[in-house]
Amino acid sequence: MRGRKLRVKVDNDRCERYAICQMEAPDLFELSPDGRLFYTKRPEEDQVEQAAAAARCCPMQAIKVDRV
Repeated sequence: MRGRKLRVKVDNDRCERYAICQMEAPDLFELSPDGRLFYTKRPEEDQVEQAAAAARCCPMQAIKVDRV
């Protein structure tokens, strides 16, 4: 898995905009006042724990983190 880049995906059909991901990983996720979710699709290697925490804590299981 070494050398493969980290990728974050959000299933917008599942996401209910609770903003728990933003609380867990504010450098990666931002819920705008109008309800749009912005997120970093290709986080840095040192952000893997934040991305994983956001995915783990999402009550709708809308966040997937993998390597490509």
